[in-house]
Amino acid sequence: MPFGLVVVAVGVYLFSEFYARHSGRTPQETVISFWAFAFPAQTMKILKTEFEDAHPGIRVEVQTVAWEHLQQKALWAIAANSNVPDVIVASSEWVGGLVSAGALEPLDGPEFPAEFFQRYFPAALGVYQFPEVRRDQPGKYGRIRQYGIPLDLDLMMIFYRADLVDPILERLGFKAFPEDWENFQKLGRAVFQEYGTSTPAAHLLYLDPEDPVPMTMAFLPASGARVLSEDYRRAVFNSPEAGEAFRLFAQLLKDECAIRWERGTMEDPMVLYKTHRVLANISGPWFSKHLERRAPELSGKWRVALFPRRKPEYPSCGLGGACLAIPYNAPHKREAAELLRFMATERFALAYFQRVGSPPPQVTAWSDPTFDQPVAYFGGQKIYHVVRRAIETAQPIQIVPKTQVTRDVLRKSLRAICDGRDLHETLDAAVQEANAILAE
Repeated sequence: MPFGLVVVAVGVYLFSEFYARHSGRTPQETVISFWAFAFPAQTMKILKTEFEDAHPGIRVEVQTVAWEHLQQKALWAIAANSNVPDVIVASSEWVGGLVSAGALEPLDGPEFPAEFFQRYFPAALGVYQFPEVRRDQPGKYGRIRQYGIPLDLDLMMIFYRADLVDPILERLGFKAFPEDWENFQKLGRAVFQEYGTSTPAAHLLYLDPEDPVPMTMAFLPASGARVLSEDYRRAVFNSPEAGEAFRLFAQLLKDECAIRWERGTMEDPMVLYKTHRVLANISGPWFSKHLERRAPELSGKWRVALFPRRKPEYPSCGLGGACLAIPYNAPHKREAAELLRFMATERFALAYFQRVGSPPPQVTAWSDPTFDQPVAYFGGQKIYHVVRRAIETAQPIQIVPKTQVTRDVLRKSLRAICDGRDLHETLDAAVQEANAILAE
């Protein structure tokens, strides 16, 4: 070998050794970037060594991004094709914007065979299904594809103070927390009749007209309504069924079943529970750990129930949560798929559940004894039996292509109806505005 080539070869070898020692990686290693908000990022940091040991050629670089900035940062990186992450954690609230823009890779190809998805609750998979978006033909949709792998589940249930509510249920002749809207309202009025003259007055619930999530994830599904049409192209939340959902929300406030509490301008709602001004809450399973941490003095006094339905055949709530997704221009798609398969294991799901309290989306993970244990904070109730029933009676929420539809238009109409505006006129105008946004 000529002397010049020997010098070059030695130089390359020495540089490689120096790079490997000082960067913590070998020249053959593939570094995949994982963008997530706090809890999944923390869980990945704990378990990533296990993944890397099983995949010697791959190293995971975890980047923690604040929840409120994750969507925009991911969209900017993908659109600019610069510093594109390999895997992101996306919310069911805003992943529709990425999907409809063609920013995400479908995940139902050969890397993820049918057996992979059979381990999941069908409703959990349904959240992240959307007509195929063709980047070469904007606006033209294809067959339904899977754009996200569920990471956790969010749904709406009722958390209530059994020590104060159960005596009223007994006087009303109810054997359990009501599962229909008529008796739900009866209970709310009875609570205010019983405790409304106390100081401070007590209500069954608090409702925030500035927060559209309970409407989209509880009231609308339980009324038999949807935000969008089945083809995701039109807003339909002015249907008769949807009108009933908005009517109930406003009526609960009018009848003093609920106190109006706008979290953006008022105190943390936890003060309502600690001062006995509110005896129940509409929230997801994560709220169980939140209560234990924030209100230990109320241990043993809470119970969990399904969110009531307008009719027995309707869903008890909507089902959403967070998912794992791969950008369409991710630099290391094969390695990213390996990471998704690791994060889809029951081990990762249960470790994440222990940190967050959001239940795992894999049916197979529910064989763990944790989900059959009585919970002392809830008076020994096996609350995950209720959670599972909620999952199995839930409807996958639709991922909305433009978040302005729910965050702005639907929220604005909810506030107007609670302020006394005509329900039908308000919803018809809101749907017209939403459809203009969807058509842009």
